[in-house]
Amino acid sequence: MTAIRAYLLYGCLILGLLGAAEYRGWSPLSPNEGKTAPRTVRDNPGSYRPHYRGGAYFFRGK
Repeated sequence: MTAIRAYLLYGCLILGLLGAAEYRGWSPLSPNEGKTAPRTVRDNPGSYRPHYRGGAYFFRGK
């Protein structure tokens, strides 16, 4: 009976700590996210995809 209570207490403690970490926004891994986005295509030329082919491109075969 004591082992069941110990596991229950341990599980509640872990869930409480994970809930607090989620609420505060803490993460065990530090992601390298860019906080700023480029304002124009010139700032990020890799994001530009030209659409010169029109609708006929999708209807052709291989």
